[in-house]
Amino acid sequence: MKRFLIAIILIAGVTFTAFTQQITASKIPVDSVTKKITYTEVAQQTGTKDTLYNRAIHWCNSFFANPQSATTLRDVAMGKIEGKYQFKVTNAPDKNGLKTDAGIVKYSFTIELKENKYRIKITDLNLKGASYFALERWLDKTDKAYVPQWDYYLTQVDEYMKDFIKNLKKGMQEVKKVNDNW
Repeated sequence: MKRFLIAIILIAGVTFTAFTQQITASKIPVDSVTKKITYTEVAQQTGTKDTLYNRAIHWCNSFFANPQSATTLRDVAMGKIEGKYQFKVTNAPDKNGLKTDAGIVKYSFTIELKENKYRIKITDLNLKGASYFALERWLDKTDKAYVPQWDYYLTQVDEYMKDFIKNLKKGMQEVKKVNDNW
């Protein structure tokens, strides 16, 4: 009886995981013009262009392991920061719960700043390898090379990008000054 219950729980878990992965993969944002996976968000934030630029630079310096190499353009006059970065994706855990590396996803980002608002744009996502492998291929279930793991990878990509944007938004908030009267 215990084995039967364990089998049902495992089957339900696998089915639920596959279902949620497909939902996430179908919600990956694709630009209608370029047909590339593109994460874009415009946020309202009080501050001058220069103030927002300084906050964005401070965020870059705290978010990236090597901010000087991650950012390829830092232009205060234009109110623009551009860069390239990467992160690892893993294979689904094996029966022992061990996750193995599946590859490195590279991407480009742009932060544009104006008075009281800024825009983040993340695009050109690709799998690092000998040749360029655009992640848009992972969305195509008719691709001859398609494997179900691609949905798992897309879920990780989506979570990373949403965390990236959330982290940037937190970093762009006005720092509350502490009253140091003693």
